Amino acid sequence: MNAPNIAGSKDTLWSTNFPKYTAGAVKLAPDNKIYLSNWYYNGLQFPYPYPDSIYNMYNMNLSVINQPDSLGAACDFQPYSFYLGGKRTYVGLPNNPDYELGPLAGSPCDTLVSINEPASISTNANLHVYYAPDWEKAFINADNLKGKHYRLRMVDVLGKEVYAESGALNSPYFTKNLNCASFAKGMYLITFETDSYRSERERMVKKFVVE
Repeated sequence: MNAPNIAGSKDTLWSTNFPKYTAGAVKLAPDNKIYLSNWYYNGLQFPYPYPDSIYNMYNMNLSVINQPDSLGAACDFQPYSFYLGGKRTYVGLPNNPDYELGPLAGSPCDTLVSINEPASISTNANLHVYYAPDWEKAFINADNLKGKHYRLRMVDVLGKEVYAESGALNSPYFTKNLNCASFAKGMYLITFETDSYRSERERMVKKFVVE
């Protein structure tokens, strides 16, 4: 980029053969290195998503420019040098969702939030949680409740309880404005339970993000 004729100053540090070995996006990382995504195409099967049989050095590593401020070969470009721990890359950076994670056994959904995430107990009640970042508050509302006592819990992604309260319930409604200013940014789980009513126990679970 310092040359008067930029096109004439180009130098080939590495090349790849399309379609089998394809370079994707590049991204400057917090460690001041530039990472390059790679994907692999065997010429037969479309590479998204990869078949379970295709694991190799081309799609299990990122390529790295270790010294991006150095000119030419001094930038120390190392293809396929950053191992992804057994996972595979496509062409995108930096956000590559782990589509190979699979469902969490016993969970009502397919996302990991906590190893002890409770399931909702089916009732006619409804729980709504809305976080307002400008006010740093979570607005918690429930309706169609039948119980006479409640317990409200809030846990972080590691399952650590960060807030809890319980008390008498003025059925069929519950409302609370929870101040979240002291909580770290991230995802949280709200669990709202009531006591038994004619052998029916109410439990509802909602996720929200403190921004």
